[in-house]
Amino acid sequence: TQAIVCTHASNLTGDMIDVAKVAQIAKRHGLLFIVDASQTAGCFPISMEAMGIDILCFTGHKGMMGPQGTGGMCIREGVKVRPWKVGGTGVQTYSKTQPDQLPTLLEAGTLNGHGIAGLSAAVDYITSVGIEAIREKEAMLARRFYEGVSGIDGVTVYGDYTAQQRAPVVALNIRDHDSGAVSDELSEAYGIATRPGAHCAPRMHQALGTIRQGAVRFSFGWFTQIHEIDEAVRAVKELAE
Repeated sequence: TQAIVCTHASNLTGDMIDVAKVAQIAKRHGLLFIVDASQTAGCFPISMEAMGIDILCFTGHKGMMGPQGTGGMCIREGVKVRPWKVGGTGVQTYSKTQPDQLPTLLEAGTLNGHGIAGLSAAVDYITSVGIEAIREKEAMLARRFYEGVSGIDGVTVYGDYTAQQRAPVVALNIRDHDSGAVSDELSEAYGIATRPGAHCAPRMHQALGTIRQGAVRFSFGWFTQIHEIDEAVRAVKELAE
């Protein structure tokens, strides 16, 4: 065993892990600690040093508000990472191996220049707004939606909503209806985009007992409006009747 790898927050339930405690376990056993922050980067303050994280991975298209096909790794100084593919950097054309310098070491081939530019613009925007402001608004929106749907007869909501810190997503099911069918109805009848199915988290669904039904996930972002939350609550209520 060389590392402990965990997610910062579940992309299904929004539940967050106390990564600082996991980091202590990793340190005690001499292991690297790698965190997947795909669901929290850009909408939750993260300090690799304070949290004891050696490698932080993130995607650009969620909380970072950047283009699809972008993402990155923040690597603590001193951690050695071996590239999984080499060649075609254009930096040292005649070399058969990647340059030793980061990030070129890990960037073989032609880079996604347009995506990188978009992600850079997104970072600038987040910096101008402030992550704490983003976190507070998205948490408020998720809480408003949760409080609106959790009391509806026939609706099951998944996740721990007693926690103060969580990602701004809410996953639910309506009775025993297939999550894909519910998502389609939300889209076609109400113009609401959701993510049904297994969310690339089959073991989580197995633990929740939703492996066959899946779940309907609602995600809330900086540009989501309060009236859209209320419309989504009303749609869920009508579908549950």
